This record gives sequence, structure tokens and C-alpha cells, in this order.
Amino acid sequence: KKYAAVAGVNFRCTTWVAYLITGICFLAGVSNVIIAVYAPELSSGVVAPSNYLYVLCILMPVFIASVNYVKLMNIGVKKKVFLWGSAINYIVISALVSLLSAAEYFLLDVRLPVHNLVHVFGWSANVFSAFFCCFAFLLLFQVVVHTLTFMQTKWYGWAADVLIAAIISVFTPIPVLRQVEVFVFKLIIFAKPAIVQIAICLALSVLFYLTNLFYLKKRT
Repeated sequence: KKYAAVAGVNFRCTTWVAYLITGICFLAGVSNVIIAVYAPELSSGVVAPSNYLYVLCILMPVFIASVNYVKLMNIGVKKKVFLWGSAINYIVISALVSLLSAAEYFLLDVRLPVHNLVHVFGWSANVFSAFFCCFAFLLLFQVVVHTLTFMQTKWYGWAADVLIAAIISVFTPIPVLRQVEVFVFKLIIFAKPAIVQIAICLALSVLFYLTNLFYLKKRT
């Protein structure tokens, strides 16, 4: 019940900003589809509206790990309760966005001139892979965003930012090192069969999220 209560607070408080921005992006996506259908000469490369819901997976962890964390600590919520309660948020959001994305792809997008990431990322072989590959990836993505946001008030948070920037700027221009980046993305997005990609993303999600226990002990 304590975990569910934290999740409920996270779904209601502050995160309305995330809902608002995501809603605007989604409506913009719907508008682009309408234009693509009735005036195709005015549009090209239209993204499926459900893919704009990925914005929620970016914003929610930021607000939860920063603003909501402070609010919940101020009313006496234990840090571990906050951590596992927030995990419920990320699981629910990942499942909901994945469900809508898969449903849109199989029911609508196959008939519309749009690009759905379910297909672009190679998850469209069947309903199982469309849902669970997307779910595992979005869960990992939210966990990483949560963890990085959570670290920002400490020196190791800034060190992680510098390290990520260094990896991107150094690895990308050098062909041999760029292959390392490609390999990582293949593992978490394009790995085949689908069960491999799902297992890798879920395992990484657990490992990343457990590192928050260390930050919780150190954070004041």
C-alpha cells in the first residue's frame, strides 16, 4: 500500500506538466497524420501519433526523481519506499505507452502513411514482440533518465554527464569506437530474437535501478 501511495502521488502531483507537454505533442502528431492523409503533398515522413507518447517516458522520470522526491521526503516518506513506489510508475507508463503504440500499429498505422517506431525498430513481427520489446526498452530508458536525474546534485552525477558527453563525442567520429556504440544500440533495440532484446533491457533496468540504493544512502 505504501508503494502504491507513492506511485499515486507521482501520477498526480507535478507530473501534470509532463502530461500537458505529451498531450500537445500527441495532438500535433494526430494533426500531421490528418494532413498526410488529406494533403499528402504537404507532408512527408510522418511519425505515428503514439510515438509522441515516448515524450512522457522522458519527462516523468525527471519530475519524479527531482521535484516529487523532495516533496515526498518532506512529508516523511522513506527513501526505499519512494524508490519502489516510483518503479510502479515506470512499469505502468511503459506498459501503457507500449500497448497504445502496438495497438495503433496493428490497427491503424498499417493503413496510414506514417512511420511507427514499432516497425522502424524491428519489433513488428507479432503482437508479443511489438508490446514487450517496446515495454522493455521504455522501462530501461525511464530507469536511466531517473538515475541520471537523481544523481545531478552530487559530483558523480556531473561526472556521469561528462562521461556520456565524452563517449558520444569521442566514440562517434572514430569508426572502431563507433562500432561499440552501434553494438550497444543493437543489443537494447535491435537484438534478435525478440526475447534476447527483452531480457537484456530488463536485466539492465534492474541493475541501473538498484544503483539508486547507493545514491539514496549518500544523498541528504
